Amino acid sequence: MGSGSSAAANSTAVGQNANASGTNSTAVGQGATASGQNSTAEGQGAIASGKNSKANGQAAAATGDNSTALGQGSTASGANTTAVGQGSMASAPNSVAIGTGSVASAPNTVSFGSPGNERRLTNVAPGINGTDAANMNQLWGVQSTVNEVARRAYSGVAAATALTMIPEVDPGKTIAVGIGGGSYQGYSASAIGVSVRFSDNLKAKLGVGISGNGSTYGGGVSYQW
Repeated sequence: MGSGSSAAANSTAVGQNANASGTNSTAVGQGATASGQNSTAEGQGAIASGKNSKANGQAAAATGDNSTALGQGSTASGANTTAVGQGSMASAPNSVAIGTGSVASAPNTVSFGSPGNERRLTNVAPGINGTDAANMNQLWGVQSTVNEVARRAYSGVAAATALTMIPEVDPGKTIAVGIGGGSYQGYSASAIGVSVRFSDNLKAKLGVGISGNGSTYGGGVSYQW
């Protein structure tokens, strides 16, 4: 229907020079072309050449099999792709481009922008399953946990350092009590310890390190011959 329009069997062409050459295809709009089997092209100059493809919008092009292009100038050229938005482009297999100017050029990806024109994805619910996306609240929770572990680790290193600073009992002496101090990554700790020489061959050592994030303790016995 329309000057210069043409349609194959079971196909429909509406508009000047519209061409529905694919089986079971539909072309609507001036110069629209639906050449793929079961394809639909709607809009001036729209092209749907892929099998089971759909192009909707002026100059939209769905050239990949099972592809969908929605929006002026949108392009879905890869197999099983979807491009939604003016000038959006999905070229890699199984990719999706959403939004004006978005580009999906890697397989099995969903793109919401392009290099230099990124977008934030807002109002995302917390992920539950292993393949779900995480939102910032979840990431902040992880960061808080990591920071707490780091604080405790740094304090523990400081406490261990403080324990090593306590001198042991000297030869000829029986008991030695001492204190020590240590610091690591800005975290400080102090320690108190006692060492006992039971004989020339047997001695023991006990100590406690104390920091703002907890305490550590330890003891040991040695026999020499």
